[in-house]
Amino acid sequence: MNRTIMLAIAALLCLAGCQNKNPKNTLPHDNAVYYWQTWFQTNNYEKQFLTDNDIQTMYIRFFDVDLNNGWNNRDKCKPVATITFSNDEVLPNVNIVPVVFITPEAIKEHTTFTDHLAHRIYAMCVKNTISINEVQFDCDWTESTRNDYFQFLVNVRKALKTYFGKDIVVSSTIRLHQLQQDPPAVDYGVLMCYNTGDFKNFDTKNAILDVKDVKPYVKHLKNYALPLKLALPDYSWVVEFDASKSFMRLNRYNNEYYSYDTAKLHRLGDGIYEITGEVPDNALKYIRHNEVSAETILEVKSLVEKNYGKMPIVLYHLDSVQLSKYNHDEIKAFFD
Repeated sequence: MNRTIMLAIAALLCLAGCQNKNPKNTLPHDNAVYYWQTWFQTNNYEKQFLTDNDIQTMYIRFFDVDLNNGWNNRDKCKPVATITFSNDEVLPNVNIVPVVFITPEAIKEHTTFTDHLAHRIYAMCVKNTISINEVQFDCDWTESTRNDYFQFLVNVRKALKTYFGKDIVVSSTIRLHQLQQDPPAVDYGVLMCYNTGDFKNFDTKNAILDVKDVKPYVKHLKNYALPLKLALPDYSWVVEFDASKSFMRLNRYNNEYYSYDTAKLHRLGDGIYEITGEVPDNALKYIRHNEVSAETILEVKSLVEKNYGKMPIVLYHLDSVQLSKYNHDEIKAFFD
């Protein structure tokens, strides 16, 4: 074969290989955070955090959708935990993306609420003078609810366009176990690298994020046909167990172990504490305090990007108490 032709073929193959190495990484690399409270008001630390870290996008949970179990209500599903925007709060100058969480039980009834949901998002934006170009949906769908969720996404895109009078970008959260299935028909996904373990299991070391829980899934990223951002956790929690080591409660809000009576806490191991003294079998006996080190977050970030490519980062979530546990260089490394 002519040497010139061989060189040309080699160059084309090289170009093709370079182009296909990370064909999905087309999303702009904007820094982002979630806001997951029912009252929107940021303190000075959080405002400064947005500025210092060049946060360009904020994903704000607007409300959840769950089954309506009230006996006297005709609607099968209802919105719950709706956010309220403080009247004296000036919304940050960032791209705001409403997020709606839909329970797996509710998504089966999507045909009964899709239009109402789209209108509710529109009404909340109008009321609070929020201009949007995107809406994100969060649902822990499985094989049994996949078709319902996927059809909902198709239908809600049309409904959103009707109310907003323009095309609205639709994104979806993607859980690790969902990487094994075909992706939903959305513009992009946000891969949730948190809540990776079983928090109800007493022997789980850290259910928020553990590298060993992520490793089995990253192989699916190489052929995952959807542009992705990567969501990483900055939060902590306390899990409560009774004397038989059975799960009692997940304490998300009063989430530092020192909020308990420390005089009665006996450390058993890393993050595990026992309430000293005799207690009834069904009473609180053990607590597991979990938070995620910067080292673990960066290790997971590196593992995921090794299998997918560089990804825009979303921190979950904007909370001064949680974020202040990391220094400036660690935060910078999360986003880099």
